[in-house]
Amino acid sequence: MNIYVFDMDGTLTPARQPMKPDFARRFIPWLKAHMAYLAAGSNYEKITEQLPADAVTGFSGIYSSMGNVFHQKNKEVYRQEIKLKKELLQMLEAYRKNTLYQGKLYGNYLELRPGMLNFSVLGRNCPFEARADYNAWDNQNHEREMMSGELNRKFPEYEISLGGKISLDIVTKGFGKEQIAAKIRQAHPNDKIIFFGDRTAAGGNDYALAQALLKMENTEVVAVNTPEDVLAFLEI
Repeated sequence: MNIYVFDMDGTLTPARQPMKPDFARRFIPWLKAHMAYLAAGSNYEKITEQLPADAVTGFSGIYSSMGNVFHQKNKEVYRQEIKLKKELLQMLEAYRKNTLYQGKLYGNYLELRPGMLNFSVLGRNCPFEARADYNAWDNQNHEREMMSGELNRKFPEYEISLGGKISLDIVTKGFGKEQIAAKIRQAHPNDKIIFFGDRTAAGGNDYALAQALLKMENTEVVAVNTPEDVLAFLEI
């Protein structure tokens, strides 16, 4: 039997937006007929905002906050917390203050989630238009790559990766998405695991999970760019 694992933002939904109705119409019946897990960087509350209720309950389990919280059928099974160094927080504040991005900055730039911290120079309270503007600017100027590289060198006890379109995901080393691989393999020792993610390349927040799975036997990683790529692969 195949066990399917899906990232959310950019894989099942547009980034920080609800699942599109046409996608839901085709995906949810498939989901109810297969065993699948969600592996998201977002917290559980955001997941329930973006996914229809029957998609949430259709998953065999939902790993949120990079795998640091696990839910089954809307019930929390476990959660893990993170300890943040003062020096790390000071560097993040300096990045925010000294950014070369010329657009308006918004609030909620340090978002603490169970087991992780999400940091965005732009601020997560930004409108979608500002998100697109910053992402386009960052694709040219590589601010997030610079920050993540510098932070990973200075704080080797953490893992810092690019999250979504505007942010960085910060976890304690070993407590990123890669932990999900061992948990699913333990639950399904003999089945094939197929993972879908839009940020499986080095530096992306799906990379660690993809690499952890590829080190195991009987696994497959499917790199996608849009939810439509998921439908095409599943042929639904």
